[in-house]
Amino acid sequence: METNAIASTAGSDTKSALQLLHDARAKKVAQEFESIFTSMMLKSMRGTVQTGDDDFMPASFGQKVYTDMLDDEYGKIMADHSSIGIAGLILKQIQKQDNGAVSPLAMLTELKMQPWLLDNKFVPRPQAASAGTGAVRGVSQWNAFIDQASATYNLDPSLISAVMARESGGNAGAVSAKGAKGLMQLMDSTATDLGVGNVYNPSENIMAGAKYLRQMLDQFDGDETLALAAYNAGPAAVQQYNGVPPYPETRNYVNSVLAMKDSFIQTGNTPNKEVTNGSAGK
Repeated sequence: METNAIASTAGSDTKSALQLLHDARAKKVAQEFESIFTSMMLKSMRGTVQTGDDDFMPASFGQKVYTDMLDDEYGKIMADHSSIGIAGLILKQIQKQDNGAVSPLAMLTELKMQPWLLDNKFVPRPQAASAGTGAVRGVSQWNAFIDQASATYNLDPSLISAVMARESGGNAGAVSAKGAKGLMQLMDSTATDLGVGNVYNPSENIMAGAKYLRQMLDQFDGDETLALAAYNAGPAAVQQYNGVPPYPETRNYVNSVLAMKDSFIQTGNTPNKEVTNGSAGK
């Protein structure tokens, strides 16, 4: 038997299997892109239709969330059936140019995570370094939940309010460019670890954010500055630098939240005035 022929056949089979795997991946990415494009198109079209969402009778937050989810599902269905044909065109382009230095497939694979795909109404506005009228109003509507979280985790309610004001401005549907969600801006992994069922549920989100803040305070011996730094950059970064990490974003975050906390106390917008020591033990 000719061993070279066997080796050649085996190599050909391996190459064929890899090509099939690559083609399947390329097709999936192309369909995902068409799904995203179609979903965005549907949302834009929906925005041109009068739905009765006005100041007199606004649509509920839940309605907006589920409408967006519905548009996403429509996008997936249309992409699966190649209704628009974009996936086919993208697949041909990938197959045509996939020998370049930068693979079109690699470029498209993570495209769905880019921040420009986020709906602007779910992106929080940057917060000022003090608890202004807008931030106070946005946060104060959740005072009942803040009070509950404060009592449960023995946290200064003004600290919870300040973190919320800095993170989302009181917008329960806020989503950051990095994927942090809700009032306390929880990453999916953190929300899962904290047992959150619905990250957009105000009560669940606040309780989870407060629980995580309590954990950070306990880990760093009640030091609010280090706890806030850990809330923003992660406890590993605080431990690595043995203090607030030298990240401009994190340092600005800590200073901003502490200033907001003082403002909430001074303006009397703290929902529960019985708990005043954010570094108190459980």
